[in-house]
Parts: sequence; structure tokens; C-alpha cells
Amino acid sequence: MTKPPQFVPADRLATTLIANTYVRLLAQEFDDHATLAAGTGIAPAELAHYPHPVTVSQHLRCIGNALPLRTTPDWHLKWGKRMAENFHGAVTLAWLTAPTLGDGLDAFIKYMPSRIPYLEWRGRHDAAQFRCEVTPRMDLGLVLQTAIEIPIMVMHEYVRVVRNGPATAARIEFAHAAPPYRERYATWFDCPVSFERGGNALIIPAEWRAEINVDFDEGAWQTALVRCEAALRSTDTADVATRVARLLEDLLAQPAPAALPSLEAVAQRLHLSSRTIIRHLRAQGTTYQALLDAVLKVRAQSLLGEPGMRVQDIAARLGYADSASFRKAFRRWFGMTPAAWRQGGA
Repeated sequence: MTKPPQFVPADRLATTLIANTYVRLLAQEFDDHATLAAGTGIAPAELAHYPHPVTVSQHLRCIGNALPLRTTPDWHLKWGKRMAENFHGAVTLAWLTAPTLGDGLDAFIKYMPSRIPYLEWRGRHDAAQFRCEVTPRMDLGLVLQTAIEIPIMVMHEYVRVVRNGPATAARIEFAHAAPPYRERYATWFDCPVSFERGGNALIIPAEWRAEINVDFDEGAWQTALVRCEAALRSTDTADVATRVARLLEDLLAQPAPAALPSLEAVAQRLHLSSRTIIRHLRAQGTTYQALLDAVLKVRAQSLLGEPGMRVQDIAARLGYADSASFRKAFRRWFGMTPAAWRQGGA
């Protein structure tokens, strides 16, 4: 049985920068970009072609915003099946050109955390079976079912395609309760699906791992592994972005800072040079100002939700020189005033 999830505090992952592929694909899937972008800080007009990495919180908010737009409750399974081979970058290249099904699954499990850091991936072997396990690393709230079932669907499709036939001898387990449309899972999965289990996993017979991938390409496989390893090595850069974001969160949680945290002050606290921070953030496709804005937006929304907090009080709590500067920044972030946001415009 899978061990219970060891949650990372949400604020440790919420500002982590990740690829924006999901956001772009959701924008292609749904026409209502205003609803998709609500509360993300991304302009609806930019959603389909947003050029920057997004935070985990933006990513999950966008997925959550998509749920009311679904035409059917099992929409995410249909979407996951259609997109299974197309949107995981070098990981897709690795598993499509891997020597065997087992090599491909191992690559997926090893390298996917660099693309979806809020999930933990693990492969477990025994003589009879191999388990591909997916466990949340933070409280995913209303998007938990969608966030778990899509990667399970992706792995299911990979197994089915590499074996070139049904996966009826496999099985799927989910920790969450069965939804009211449980019977629809037979449409999307070739194998038995059970709910309220000890974890989330695709389970296949152990001997399937040796299945030869007819699309194996030694050159492409090695190139893909080099690219995947390079992505793993870039985690130091990602760590700098995360450390900056966490420090900004800590600084802005203090009562009435004298001013907005400067890059120089953050660099000094992290024992790094400003130039080093700029270089690492540029490698992540972001800037210090973008991270500061991301943290300020979350903090501003939280404070606006507190009864009795005046706008001028919030401006002071965030380090703005006056309420007019805060209002100007808020309008830039959300396209509305703080008062309009409080009245339900978010």
C-alpha cells in the first residue's frame, strides 16, 4: 500500500515557476479566456500565447477555472487522452524513443517532477507487478481529481500505444472517492479502475516492462536523455527563484514594512549578488519584478479578504508609500480597483 502523502506546505510550492504548457492548452480548449484567467494575474488576451513560466498557484487556478467550463464531467479524461503524447517536451521525446516500455516509464517517472512539481512520482517493482505511483505534494483542493487522473491517463495511453493493444491486464487505483459518473471510466481506460484505495497508481504486469518499443531510436533517445538531465541540472536556477519568492513572502508578511523589498535587500539576505539573482531569474524566463508582483498579488488578495482592512492599511502593510501607488499597481495586476475586486469583480 502507498504511504500517505507527505504534503509540502502550499506556500513552498505555490510560487515555484513551471512550464506554461497547460495554460496555453487550456486557452486553446476553451474560448472563455476571461474565466480561465480570473485570479491568475495573467491578462485574458495573453493566455493563449503567454511567453513566460507560470507559478504553481497560477497553473492550478487556471485548471480550477476550467472546471465550470466543462461540457461533460469526464472532459479531463478525454483531454488527457488526446494530449497524452504531445505536451511534455523532452520527456515526450524520451519515452517515445525509449528502448522498452519500462525504460520509457522510468524516464517519465524520473523527469516529470521538473515539469509538474506539485506531484510526486515513484516506480515500485516486485516479481509480479510494476506500480507507477502519483502522489500530491500539496493540498490540491478542488483540482485534486483532475490533477491526478490526467497523468495516470497519460501513462495508461503510453502503455497501450507501446504494447500496440489493450491494457486489460493492467489496473488503475485512485485514492479519491468514485465520482457520480463512474461508469464513464470504462470509455477511457482499457483496464479496471477502482477508487478509495491507498494511493493513485497505474499497475502493470512486471513482464510488460521488457516490451520492445518499435519506435526506439538510439540517437533520439540519447538526445532526449541529455535534454532531460539538463532540465534536472537547472533545478539550482529554479531554487534561486523559489528562494527569492519565499523570502519575499516572509518579508511581506511582516507588519508594515518600511518599503517594498528591493532586489539589493533580497540579495543581501540570500547572500547572493544582485547580478547572480538576475542571471538565474533570466534563465527561468522571469524577473525580480515579476516575482515581487506575483507575491504582492497573492498577499493583496488575502488582505482584501479580511473584514475591516482599509485600502490605505493594506497599502501600508505591503510597503507602498501611499494608497494611490497601491491602487495603481492593483489595477495593473487585475484590471480593476481594490474596491471593485472586493465587490465581487474577481
